[in-house]
Amino acid sequence: MSLMGNEKIKYKGQEIIENLDSILTRDHFHFELKGLTKSTRDVVNEVVQRILDKIGANPLTSFHLFSGLMEALLNAVKGNTRFVIFKDELLSKLQSSGQTPEQEAEELLDTILETEPLRDAMQRYIVPDKIKKNVQKILTLQDKKRTKKINLSPQDQEFLELVREKSKKYNLKISMKIEIRETELYIRIRNDSPIMGMDLSRIQKSRQLHAELAKEGKSAEFFRPDFLDEKESAGFGIAMVDEGFYNLGLDPLECFSIQTSKHATSVYLSYPIEALQKMEF
Repeated sequence: MSLMGNEKIKYKGQEIIENLDSILTRDHFHFELKGLTKSTRDVVNEVVQRILDKIGANPLTSFHLFSGLMEALLNAVKGNTRFVIFKDELLSKLQSSGQTPEQEAEELLDTILETEPLRDAMQRYIVPDKIKKNVQKILTLQDKKRTKKINLSPQDQEFLELVREKSKKYNLKISMKIEIRETELYIRIRNDSPIMGMDLSRIQKSRQLHAELAKEGKSAEFFRPDFLDEKESAGFGIAMVDEGFYNLGLDPLECFSIQTSKHATSVYLSYPIEALQKMEF
């Protein structure tokens, strides 16, 4: 994790904490993240807590804001990981017939990814369940490796190394911008992969259902199995970000938006400073 400072100064990892007093003299911050390791979460947590202190936020707000922020960042990590798997699976299928030379397959892959209807059609072709299982496997193995809870088998080590090499090849990044504005704390998270059209539609439908429950004072019921959409990209993460806003007395459909393009997905979070300073929710 790194933070871009004034005059192109870049702080990495623990350097951010060591220079936090001088960093916090500014009102805007730009981070680049390679993943969401424990050390990265710890740095983001410290930065967010200090920013909330700076704007005079009620300490009770920090849990809801930080947990929502972590879910949004985890979704970005998942999005990039999923896209790496999707591209690799698609390229493999394009080459599997033996009739498409490697160079032509790469060019065809680029064309498909640049064209939204083709991209969505190919997602059906690739089988979303397989992508979901592989993404979950990667996250689980990475977590085990980080926490050293268990020694990974040679096969799992090889699998993770292969994923790491492919991720490096595609160079998919995650960035986070935080700005202290006159009336709001503004956060933008961007990852270098699109949301497929089907997934975006499910997300929008899921958020509307959550909002209807919230109007009845029952937003937490959304997390019951009969409500929550289990499909990848359309379930728990987005709902947790929304729930954080509901717990702060805010409407996430007004404060939290998602935009996607051919090459990136951007999440915009807006927290009114007055709401963060309130003592009751």
